[in-house]
Amino acid sequence: MLAGLRTKANKPKILLLCRNLKPMRNSLLILAAAFLLFGCKKYPNGGFRKMAKNNIYGTWKLTEYYLNGFEYSDTVIVVNLRETFNEGGTFSRSYIDAAGTYHACDGGYDIAAERTILKIFPDSTYQITPSATVMSTNFYINRLTKKDLWYSFQTGKSLHQLRFTKIK
Repeated sequence: MLAGLRTKANKPKILLLCRNLKPMRNSLLILAAAFLLFGCKKYPNGGFRKMAKNNIYGTWKLTEYYLNGFEYSDTVIVVNLRETFNEGGTFSRSYIDAAGTYHACDGGYDIAAERTILKIFPDSTYQITPSATVMSTNFYINRLTKKDLWYSFQTGKSLHQLRFTKIK
C-alpha cells in the first residue's frame, strides 16, 4: 500500500462515508422497485399495456366464454371463431355459425384510451350463445400477452368476456 493513504486520521472519514452510503443505497433500491411496480401499467388479468401494439398482432382463436364471471364456454354456438389483427390496423374475423354457415368479415381496429379499449370497425354482429349477440365495437381489454387476448363488453347488466389464444 502506498504510504500516506491510510492514516488514523482518514479512518473515521471513510467509516462516515460508508455509513452515509448505506441509506442512500437502500433509498435507490426502494425507488427502483417502486418504478418497476408502478411505472409499467398492466391489464387487470395480466400483460403490460405498453406491449399492446406488438402483442395483438397475429391470429387468435376463441377458447373460452364467460358471462358475469362464470364460464359458459359450453353454450357457445359459433365454431372456430378466429380474429386476426395485422400491422397497419387491418382486422378480419371468421367463424361457422350454428346453422353451419361460414362467415368472414374484414375491417380495421385500434387500441385506444391508454391501451385499454380495443375498437373493432367491421359492422359485423354475430350470435355467440343462444341468448347473447356480440354487437359491440368497443371492447375492454382484460388481458393481452404474447399468448392470450381477453376482452369484455357489457350488454345491459350482463358482462361478457371472450378469451382467445394466439395460434399464429
